[in-house]
Amino acid sequence: MTFRQFVSAKYTGTGVVIVGSTSSNVTSTTATSGSGLTYALQIVVNPVSYAQWNSAVPTETLSEWQIHGIKRLKKVLSLPENWDSYGSPPPTVAAANTAMEILTRTTIEYFTAPRVVPISGGGLQLEWEIGSRGLELEILDDGSVEYLTTESGEPFQEAPLRLMDDVSTLFLWLLSSGSMQVAA
Repeated sequence: MTFRQFVSAKYTGTGVVIVGSTSSNVTSTTATSGSGLTYALQIVVNPVSYAQWNSAVPTETLSEWQIHGIKRLKKVLSLPENWDSYGSPPPTVAAANTAMEILTRTTIEYFTAPRVVPISGGGLQLEWEIGSRGLELEILDDGSVEYLTTESGEPFQEAPLRLMDDVSTLFLWLLSSGSMQVAA
């Protein structure tokens, strides 16, 4: 595939500005927003390859914890091949898209940003701990999700996550530990 050498686009009214350039099968993109979220990345157009990002998000509609979560995700997505010295690839596009969907579709305003860690084989894990409860969302390289809840450090429940709406139920369970103060 051949693309034009330089492409530039501005999206006004959404809080996001995207400027990009393309050559061959790699697109370089820089996005900034009014909320201070800035990322620069390469998007690999070849679907067989890995990519660090493949979309822009209007951050003005996101809460502070979501923006911090996206920033943490961005750092993990920049990992090179063999990041774990066992030949593991960086997180896949499917895993990154699922993580972004989880972070951006959640409607809870006051929450805590997740810990974002890579998983060997191209996956990601999002982790939260509030009081005595913990939640781990393991996003596999194909974008599917499994979860583990813990209470007082002991496993409580573990299963595949079938619907993205189930994430909100898990977040509410995590918040019901009563140890998090919610600002009005």
